[in-house]
Amino acid sequence: MTAGDAAAVPAGRGPAGIVVACSGPSPTAAPRPADAMADQGARDRHVVLVGLMGVGKSTVGRRLAKELARPFADVDEQVELRAGLVIPRLFEERGEEAFRTLEAEVLADLLDRPEPLVVAAGGGAVTRAENRARLRAARAVVVWLQASPAFLAARTDPTHRPLLAGDDPAGALARLLAERRPLYEEVADLAVDVEPFHQGDEKPKRALARHIAALVTGTPVASP
Repeated sequence: MTAGDAAAVPAGRGPAGIVVACSGPSPTAAPRPADAMADQGARDRHVVLVGLMGVGKSTVGRRLAKELARPFADVDEQVELRAGLVIPRLFEERGEEAFRTLEAEVLADLLDRPEPLVVAAGGGAVTRAENRARLRAARAVVVWLQASPAFLAARTDPTHRPLLAGDDPAGALARLLAERRPLYEEVADLAVDVEPFHQGDEKPKRALARHIAALVTGTPVASP
């Protein structure tokens, strides 16, 4: 089985959601045809990447935007611009609640834009019910990028991640995943496991972007 074969797993958002069927654990919704994205006008929708910190939402998102020939927006970057502070300082000076409020405002503004975007949402954006409601209602395809806590801990600098402060980043990520998994499942149209791409391709971010672009546009999915 190639990385491309293994990397997309079903994710359900109800009957109106888009589900792409490939090999993967515990399907949560019935498979749908590969051209379902195109049939439902996904080319005109925003593509929103969700998932835990360190999974590659920003880097993959930028490449995906190039593949789809549309603008890219990073919610965390936009929050920092509005606050005039980097996120660790924002947490320190104003607290997580202030950060989450700004995050919700930025996400709402981006989803309201008429031009289709690729959006990298913050890892914890799904923790607010209002954000989940917006993602479900929006003209958007929501892609959940998945990876194990151990994989993410090896790729994440805890000094820049307030929620990973402490001596056990992998444990903190495991707890966050346990808390957030049902929330990601609630909003996701499809899920992509990023780890096989990092194991099987010299340029994993490019391969991931092309894979997601193919899923979103309903074109044949090429192996990385």
